[in-house]
Amino acid sequence: MRCGFRVFYIALLLYSLHWSIIVYINSSYLEQFFNTQTISILYIVASLITLTAYLSVPFFLNRTGIVRLTIILTIVEILALCGMAFTQSLYSALILFIIHQAITPLILYTLDVLMEGLIGENETTTGGRRGIFLTIGSLTSAIALLIMGLLVGDTTPHFGFAYAISAFLLIPFLAILIYNFSKYSDPHYVEFKVLENITLFWQKTDIRNVFFAHFFLQIFFAWMVIYTPLYLAHEMHFGWREIGLIIFVAMLAYVFLEYLIGYLADNFFGEKEMMALGFVIMSVSISWFVFLDNSSILLWMGAMFMTRVGASFVEVTTESYFFKQTKNSDASTVGIFRIAQPLAYIIGPVIGGLLLMFFSFSFTFVLIGLLMIFGLFFTMALKDTR
Repeated sequence: MRCGFRVFYIALLLYSLHWSIIVYINSSYLEQFFNTQTISILYIVASLITLTAYLSVPFFLNRTGIVRLTIILTIVEILALCGMAFTQSLYSALILFIIHQAITPLILYTLDVLMEGLIGENETTTGGRRGIFLTIGSLTSAIALLIMGLLVGDTTPHFGFAYAISAFLLIPFLAILIYNFSKYSDPHYVEFKVLENITLFWQKTDIRNVFFAHFFLQIFFAWMVIYTPLYLAHEMHFGWREIGLIIFVAMLAYVFLEYLIGYLADNFFGEKEMMALGFVIMSVSISWFVFLDNSSILLWMGAMFMTRVGASFVEVTTESYFFKQTKNSDASTVGIFRIAQPLAYIIGPVIGGLLLMFFSFSFTFVLIGLLMIFGLFFTMALKDTR
């Protein structure tokens, strides 16, 4: 292996940029072919595939290695995105989206495991390293959202441009993996045994509680990714350039705060207090959406920014708390932790579909805010690290 964190962070930047350009337009892209209920079902199906795949990844890691598996998944992702960029077929869009949505978190999972290998046994730097990891993702996401608004346009949306650029960005990502990490020395990964691993996971009280805290954060992310763009476009009647600006400002909260939060968690406060504060901010700020109309884009920027202030506190601290208690060979434990995301993309659309049947779109944001309080309960049950 010819390098360490510097090149790894460049690879992460490219991967994050590819993902961020399209993550907020996926639901609107699908709306060209399907109604809102069907879109929710497609997210659920893709997440079920991801969830199942997480459980078998350690098996494949011991046979292919982390880098080779990442390369294979990335090639499949490139092909899926190219297909989405050009297809006009309902059935092709359905299959390609499910492939894309299922594979994207798996690649992030393999990058998690690779990063744990680079960190090694020096867990005192985990919060800072994870803060940089997340800040890079957030910075590229903010930039990507501006690019997304320009690519899609405001009159007739041109989603194909965004998917084509997203696929192109994975080519240098692949080159970095092949050139710099091809000689990476894999440990033996502990393979997932369903009952045994879940039992051990459940018996570790702090890991269990931080998993549920992270799960409620992922519910929040699922809602923001699937339903907020639809709400801004169809209920508030904002154009895609305006939506891009609103979400860009929101993402700046991650850029400004995540490394600082990781540093503070390592050196001063620990994770518990900042995690709890984050859930309170998330709960209150997302509830504000019910009071907003489309008269001021600045108010939307402020409200969205505050939701991400809360999410940045929770994201860094749940990641830092969990990974301080694992090592790179714990692929099965990391897999269970990462199940929180596909599980949230199963539960989130179910909750969303039910809420939208009985409540106005705007009031559902209040209910999601109340749901975040459950994350606070699991946070307060954690043993503080300082």
